[in-house]
Amino acid sequence: MMDCAWSAAAWGAAFGLFNGGLSRAALKKAVDKADKVFYAVFVGGFLWRLLFLVGAVWLLRDKKYIILLTFSGVLIFTQFIFEAVPLKKNGTKSDT
Repeated sequence: MMDCAWSAAAWGAAFGLFNGGLSRAALKKAVDKADKVFYAVFVGGFLWRLLFLVGAVWLLRDKKYIILLTFSGVLIFTQFIFEAVPLKKNGTKSDT
């Protein structure tokens, strides 16, 4: 399944797209809700992504370090893009 760094990067990107899209959809639904709901969804998404990363690293613990580092790095980077790009594009909108 993950024999080389390229396949690890592809799987990391795929799982990063899934997790990033899932957290972005959840935050999009919660952005108009009360602050408690929004922050609960934000923290829950953060904990989910962290738990997913820990679980993936645990499942890949017998692989070579280059595969583990490539998978983890691409996964984190892809998830980060889903969070950072909308913030930079939209910024904070104020009514002033």
